Amino acid sequence: MTTVSGLPAYSEFVSNPEAAPPRPLRRWPFVLIIVLGALLVLAPIGTGMFPRAAKGEAMIDAFEPYMTRSSIDGYRHDLQVLDDARTNVITLQQRGQQPGSYPRVDQFVRDYPEIRYHMSGMIGAIDDNRHNYEKLAAVPPFGTLPWLLALPGAILVGAGVLGFRRAQQGKQALVWRSAAALAALGLIAVPLLGGLFPASPAAQPLINELGPILSHDEVRKLQGYFVTLVAADGELNSRYTADVRTAHPEADLAGITTLETRWQPMTSRFAALIGAMNDNVRNFDAVVALNDSTRPLGFGAFRGLGFCYLVPGIFALAATVEGIRLPGRGPAKRAALRSNPVGGARK
Repeated sequence: MTTVSGLPAYSEFVSNPEAAPPRPLRRWPFVLIIVLGALLVLAPIGTGMFPRAAKGEAMIDAFEPYMTRSSIDGYRHDLQVLDDARTNVITLQQRGQQPGSYPRVDQFVRDYPEIRYHMSGMIGAIDDNRHNYEKLAAVPPFGTLPWLLALPGAILVGAGVLGFRRAQQGKQALVWRSAAALAALGLIAVPLLGGLFPASPAAQPLINELGPILSHDEVRKLQGYFVTLVAADGELNSRYTADVRTAHPEADLAGITTLETRWQPMTSRFAALIGAMNDNVRNFDAVVALNDSTRPLGFGAFRGLGFCYLVPGIFALAATVEGIRLPGRGPAKRAALRSNPVGGARK
């Protein structure tokens, strides 16, 4: 075959075909991941969860010594000792065996029923909520809870942004999907392994019961009671007991003597409890504010705490697997199958 001189070659008319750019993959799963991550980061910031949860953790730690069975029984026994001492004084007065006037002892006799009522009510409230306290104390430290929302949220935002870019380029973004999936699994694990669901119903009763006693007014009232008791014991020790024994050697002073014997450990325990209450009024107020931060949504924060981890985790995990392309099932393969569904035309 000869070629006509001067005519262009065939190859000059036909150029080499260029590969088409890859089609973008689904990007909405990454948009959802970004939105979920942003909400998880902003929620603890908007509700003040970081400082409030830290104060809640401090309060739980501070009350640990006073929420045991033995501690509560000890306080009740101390109140019984005070009951017996007051009864002893009243008996001496009725028998005419109290010589002279003792104003501090008289004030103790007069005021103790009110003191007994308030202090026994306080001990009763603590005892009634001991199991609720134990449930809350068993969850991960409160101070870590906002971080367990915000850190997975930040990972989801980063993985979502980078995964979106890869999907826009038609690539699978498996690395960023995997990072988002791990963050989602962490969110799901927190309430399930951390015991948030069984603990969350315990928060509201504890707040309701401790609210009346964890206030500055109540603490000041208890401190006033304590002053009355200290003054009465001082007068019993310095004058009263010696005067009665001198005037009436046969007088029964068993209740007063028991109070004198137990006074030091008793006052140490009550002073420690009142001090813990005084130190944690602000912490308790922070816990109440945190619980009320979600009231506009129709529920207390502690009641819905487990779902705040679980629900975003489930949605984020579902978004990570949505749109993953299986091997051999890409757009080109699907187009070929549509054009030749039975393996190609037969000639």
